[in-house]
Amino acid sequence: MILEKIFSEFYKEVTVRNFRNKENLAQKILVKFLLGKKTLYLDEGEVIYENFIKVKYNKDAKEVLRIEREKVFERLEKEKKFLIDLSFFNYHTEKGRNSLLIQIKESLNVIREYLFDTNLILINFPKNFLNFLGKNQCKFFERNEFDFSKFNAIILDPYGEDILEEKDLEKYDLFLIGGIVDVGQRWYYATKYLFEDLNLKRKRIELKGNIRGVPDRINLIIKILLESFYRKIPLEKAIVKNQTRKEIYERLSLELKKNSSFDEIKEVVNVDHKSFSEIYEKLKKVVSKKAN
Repeated sequence: MILEKIFSEFYKEVTVRNFRNKENLAQKILVKFLLGKKTLYLDEGEVIYENFIKVKYNKDAKEVLRIEREKVFERLEKEKKFLIDLSFFNYHTEKGRNSLLIQIKESLNVIREYLFDTNLILINFPKNFLNFLGKNQCKFFERNEFDFSKFNAIILDPYGEDILEEKDLEKYDLFLIGGIVDVGQRWYYATKYLFEDLNLKRKRIELKGNIRGVPDRINLIIKILLESFYRKIPLEKAIVKNQTRKEIYERLSLELKKNSSFDEIKEVVNVDHKSFSEIYEKLKKVVSKKAN
């Protein structure tokens, strides 16, 4: 999406010899191109996609497109960046470590839908798991190597003293996230300890006055911020849109205890989720029993 817009500053048209499907086609082929996994061409062909750039198809294309990838990387530097600090990786349970690795990989996939690998910074990533991410151009640093002072950064912390607002998405260019998952154990104030040496603002993401109902998976947090900033989806709507069964259950339970109307529930719960009706009926019975 944004990578396509950036690339259009250099080329307005590209040609491919093959493709799988047309959905978000330019972004997909440009990610592969920057990874060195796909060749792009300049030949004429059938137009199969058009947005910021025009993508054409010609199975016999020969004129190779050549560009210094560093120019694109430099332009990407002006976009939003996300830093995940995995310094506490080895303190997790085995299930926690596996969940964390999956969330990192899914975070990379989410970022590739908008930007590119270079917009993901990984601190103290375990070297024995580097192959887990596949071929990538993420930025890897040891904690003592990374210069936080170069960025206008903010820490995303569920126990942060302030609430993250949409204006913060405009203001900050680097979002710090703790590589911490509550799988097999509970972590309290871990993000605060992880970044305690940094004199930066810590803000929590809330949904109408409560953190219940806010996804806690790292990839979903990043997706929410990307959707809100680049697609201009209001932050709270992006939160509700990305709720999983877990968040739906947690927030719906809270709203039913408060006797919220269905209109009020729709503001904070993803009622379009395939599991909503099942969870709603189940929780209504539970709340009704307790009331009696």
